Amino acid sequence: MEDDTSVVRRRLCVLALGLSMVLSTSGCLVVSLNPAYDDESMGWDQGLVGSWADEDDNASMVIERDEWKSYRVHYVHPIESGDLTAYLTAIGDERFLDLMPARGQDRGSVVVPVDAILKVRLDGDRLELTQLSYDWFRDRLKRGEAIQGLDAVLDQKDNALIVAPTARLRAWLRGSSGPAFGASAVFARKGGAAAAATGS
Repeated sequence: MEDDTSVVRRRLCVLALGLSMVLSTSGCLVVSLNPAYDDESMGWDQGLVGSWADEDDNASMVIERDEWKSYRVHYVHPIESGDLTAYLTAIGDERFLDLMPARGQDRGSVVVPVDAILKVRLDGDRLELTQLSYDWFRDRLKRGEAIQGLDAVLDQKDNALIVAPTARLRAWLRGSSGPAFGASAVFARKGGAAAAATGS
């Protein structure tokens, strides 16, 4: 059972889909300066394309095919909505979506785009997305405790910022499980199998 604080934090930080990719929100995010994918590891799954809804968090998203092997994600959440670019990558036996600000948007010269990394489990019309645990990162970084195999810091707004290069990040993700990941959100495909077949 989640306590009230955990439920509120989960809803405010739902999947990092409602994130402000310029680190302008109050702290509740785990983001990376470098992507979790590289050219060799980018994947594609047509099954992700479609309209999805998470009734528990009153959130929805539309995932569309974008340029090359990327996805365009439009999310709607009670506290925010917007567009992101996503890439799918496999690390070991797990798959991850790497989300970043939508390409083609000029955010100014002093704004640094960051990546949010979500573990992906797709089973037909059920999509489970699991974010890295903000509490797990924050507690260790506040205590000055090293995260083995990973470089991370807290920014001025208490977001956890992973600064490791892609290769080290991928190696760490390969060996990480359990408490390093936070709450999952489960989305159901709108329209079910028929929508999946048409890619809508």
